[in-house]
Amino acid sequence: MSMYRKHLREAVEIVGVISIVASLLLVAWELRQSNQVAKTEIVLRLASQLNDIHEKRSSPEVAKLYPKLIAPQSHLITATENSQMEGLAWHYVNIFTAAQIAYDDGVMDREQFGHYIAGVESLVKAYPGLHPHLVTIFTRLPDIHSMEVMQPVATLAAEQESEGADSQ
Repeated sequence: MSMYRKHLREAVEIVGVISIVASLLLVAWELRQSNQVAKTEIVLRLASQLNDIHEKRSSPEVAKLYPKLIAPQSHLITATENSQMEGLAWHYVNIFTAAQIAYDDGVMDREQFGHYIAGVESLVKAYPGLHPHLVTIFTRLPDIHSMEVMQPVATLAAEQESEGADSQ
């Protein structure tokens, strides 16, 4: 009986150890899944914010602003419209800096982040009316100067600075 109890105790201990290891593996898997869900939520929220901007273009009040963003030299821009353009620029900068932070923190992969870089490049090319606002924001926020996603704006700021120096 003593030998039987010893083997039984060893078997129970082995089963206990296996149970503990299995529980730890399950917890690790659940944490990994939870992290993936959180990362996906962040990426989706950023994309949703960009979609919100694009959806607002269909509203008449915002839609009338876009021709002025595309060709500001051809339009009279009111103080209200100028303020709207500044707000739009801030909104874009906030989204793109959040994307940079998400990428830096490993929440967003390189391919996803590349879409945001391309978005900034496209924004700078498509909307010259935003240039002065983007440059002003860039100048006010030194923390974003080294962000990869903001390099098109850094280039724009350097060009405007160079043009300003050339005209003096």
